[in-house]
Amino acid sequence: MPVLLPVLFLFASGLWFGIGLLVSPRDMSLLGRAIATVFYAGAMTAFFGVWISQARRRAGGATELTDVQRGLQRGEVPEDADLATWSATVDEHHRQLRRSRWFGPVVFGVMVVLAIWLALTGTPWWWFGVAFFVGFLLFSVITTPRALAKTEAVREELRRRANRH
Repeated sequence: MPVLLPVLFLFASGLWFGIGLLVSPRDMSLLGRAIATVFYAGAMTAFFGVWISQARRRAGGATELTDVQRGLQRGEVPEDADLATWSATVDEHHRQLRRSRWFGPVVFGVMVVLAIWLALTGTPWWWFGVAFFVGFLLFSVITTPRALAKTEAVREELRRRANRH
């Protein structure tokens, strides 16, 4: 976590500053934009820092969370897995994926429509937004069912092991 937060701060500040310069270069002085960037990046770093630390704490620590995430990506449970911790973390992940299965396409579909409308009525830069949101829409539609299938396989393995003990 000590390395992650400064990287997150730099990423958020670079993104905020760069997009602000690109979208509205004359709206704010460079000093004002720099000050706003520090506040924005600080708030985002604090928010995500708390969020990540809570997720790690719920999963039993950073290494346990990493193990669970690796298991979910592979669709398998290691032999030495703590069943209680893994079950709680995997069930939470499964709930999030079930929500994302319908929520992702709805949100990104609306954003595609909005970006098209903005591209037609405003600046042509919004066509990059259309491409961006179409990409996320496709990513959401393709990867969420795959992740759900792997999560379900992990949940089934955890249930099987719990019944065996």
